[in-house]
Amino acid sequence: MKSIVSILALLCAAATMIADDAYFPIKTKTGGEGLTESESKWYGQSLERMKEPRLPEFAKNLDAEIYRITILPTWGNSIAVRVEKHGELYSLSARRLDGQAGYDPGKLVESKDIALSADVSRTLAALIQNLNFFRMSTDEEGINGKDGEEWVLEGVSRGKYHVVHRWSASSYNPEKRGLAPFVNLYRFLVDRSELSERPKNKGHKLI
Repeated sequence: MKSIVSILALLCAAATMIADDAYFPIKTKTGGEGLTESESKWYGQSLERMKEPRLPEFAKNLDAEIYRITILPTWGNSIAVRVEKHGELYSLSARRLDGQAGYDPGKLVESKDIALSADVSRTLAALIQNLNFFRMSTDEEGINGKDGEEWVLEGVSRGKYHVVHRWSASSYNPEKRGLAPFVNLYRFLVDRSELSERPKNKGHKLI
């Protein structure tokens, strides 16, 4: 009996280590908060190569306000843009890998760090507010496919972390899917990222 308890304790400890090392919370039930273990591993691989921070850790700070968009095209470069609020202003950090996110995401080839102006910061704040991000479901039921791209949005505000992911958000009736504000935020951040390449899949621009 003691040996069984010991084994269970070791398994629980191992599971905790995996969760602590992941970029995203691992959901334990259908419809729960977080991503599946395979999604977390896939999305996290690109963020790790970008040397991006793990955002759930920032939820410990009640004053932290951070958002990060990540686009992972099957046949295109992984791109992430992170914004952090400092008083009334935001800073922006953008990263791009040179591989294909659906296979080998490659290495970090481009980094940009930018202080946003007061006007741009106000517009960004309005886009975030219009999104109602923390009320969005993590998953979108019934919408999935192959060879598209994953759009991942994370946020930390007032001690709370949340993650949302959508498949091919700018395609397949984004307005009907209620994703217009979501896509508008991505477009705004990519426009101001100063990255030399826009998100593409099979050579086609996504936004």
